[in-house]
Amino acid sequence: MEAAVIRRTQDTLGKVIRKPPLTDKLLGKPPFRYLHDILSEVIRTAGFFKGLYTESELKSENVKEKDSKISFLQKAIDVVVLVTGEPLSVKPARIVAGHEPEKTNEFLQAIGKCCLNKDRRESEIRERSGSRDRKDRQKDEERKHSEREKKKERERVGETEKDGLRGEKNDREKNRVKEPRPETDRTKEKVRDRERRSEGSHGKERDRTRDKEKVRDRGRGEHEKERNLEKEGDPEDRSRERDKERGDRNRDERTRTREQDKERRRERDSERRKERVKDNEHKADGEEKPEEEMRSERKHKTSEESTKKIADISAREERQVSTS
Repeated sequence: MEAAVIRRTQDTLGKVIRKPPLTDKLLGKPPFRYLHDILSEVIRTAGFFKGLYTESELKSENVKEKDSKISFLQKAIDVVVLVTGEPLSVKPARIVAGHEPEKTNEFLQAIGKCCLNKDRRESEIRERSGSRDRKDRQKDEERKHSEREKKKERERVGETEKDGLRGEKNDREKNRVKEPRPETDRTKEKVRDRERRSEGSHGKERDRTRDKEKVRDRGRGEHEKERNLEKEGDPEDRSRERDKERGDRNRDERTRTREQDKERRRERDSERRKERVKDNEHKADGEEKPEEEMRSERKHKTSEESTKKIADISAREERQVSTS
C-alpha cells in the first residue's frame, strides 16, 4: 500500500483522536480490534457515532463473531455515507478478512473529515447562535426602551388631560354657582295643576263672560263704523253700508240667539229631568211640590216666552232688511 494513503489518514483522523496511535504498521493492515478502538475513541472525543451502538457493542470482547464484526462496521459505513453524501467502495466482510487496506484507510479518512466538519458546523452554529443571541438581546433592549418611552409619553398626556379636566370642572362649578337655579319641570307642572284646579267649576262661567264682552266690544266697533260712515262718503252708499252692516249684525245676533237658545234648552231639559225625578219621588212619598220648585217652573216659562219674543223680533228685522 502506498505511504501517501497512510499519511492522509494520519493527517485527517489524527486531528480528531490521539489514541490508539495511528502508526504506519497498524494502518498498513488494520485489524478489527484496532478499528473498534478507533471508533470508540471517535465517539468519546468527537461525539460522532454517538447513540449508534449499544453498551455491549462498545466492549470489544463482546464483538468476536464474524457476523457481529461485520454488523459493527456496516453501521459505521452507512453513517459516513449518509453524512458525506459520497459512496464508499469498502466492504465490511473484506475488512474483517484483512483485505483492502487502502479502502479501509479511505473509510478512516472519511470518518476524520466527518468529525472535522462536525466541529466546524458546531462552531458555526455556536457563532450564529451567539450572534443571534446578541441581536435578540439588542432588539429586546430596544423594545424595552421604546416601551418605556411610550409609557412616559402616555403618563405626560394623561397628566395634561387630567389638568384640563380639572380646569373644566372648576369652571363648570363656578358657572353653576353664578347661574340661578332654574325651576324644575315638576314644579311647573304642579303650578299648572293648581291653576287648572282653581279654574275648575268657574271655567264655564268665565267663558260666558268673555263671550258677552266680545259681543259688547263688537257692538261698540260697529257703532263706531256707522258714525264714521255718516261723516264721509255718499249718503246712499252709507245707507247701503249701514243696511249691510245691520243685516250682518242681525245675522250674528240671530246666530248668537240660536246658540243661546240651544244652551238654554239644554239647561232647561236638564232641569226638567231633575224635576221629573223629584216629582216621581214626591209622588211616591205622597207629598206636594215645594214652593221653591213652583217658582222655578214659572221662571222657566217666563224665560221661554222671552226667548220666543226675541226670535220673533229678529225674524221681523230680517224680513225688513230683505225688503229694503
